[in-house]
Amino acid sequence: MSEFKQIMETISPQDAFKLIKEHENDSNFIILDIRPYEEFVEKHIAGAKNLDYDGHEFQKKVNKLDKEKNYVIYCRSGVRGGYFLEKMKDSGFKEAHNILGGFRGWKVSELPLIK
Repeated sequence: MSEFKQIMETISPQDAFKLIKEHENDSNFIILDIRPYEEFVEKHIAGAKNLDYDGHEFQKKVNKLDKEKNYVIYCRSGVRGGYFLEKMKDSGFKEAHNILGGFRGWKVSELPLIK
C-alpha cells in the first residue's frame, strides 16, 4: 500500500516566485488567483488562472479542480487563500501552496505582475 503524501503549506512570496519559475513549463502546475475577476484583470501573477472566490459556489469550484495537480494559490491578503488551502487539504488534493500575504504580499515584495 503506497503512502499518500500531502503537501499543504503557506510560503513566502519569494519562495512562491521560485516555485513558479521552477515549474514554468509544467502543465501539472497551476497558479490560482481566487480574487474577484475585476481585481484579476487589473493585475495578476503571470500564468495565473482566475477562480473567483464565491462562498456559495466555493466547494463546487474546489471539486472541479484536478486533485493530482500542484497549485500555488493566492487571494488579496492571504486569509481566503488559507481557507482555500484547508478545503483543498480536506478534499484530498496532492499539493498546494498559499502565498503568505496573498496578492498584497507579492506586490510589496516587488515581484512581477501583468495586466
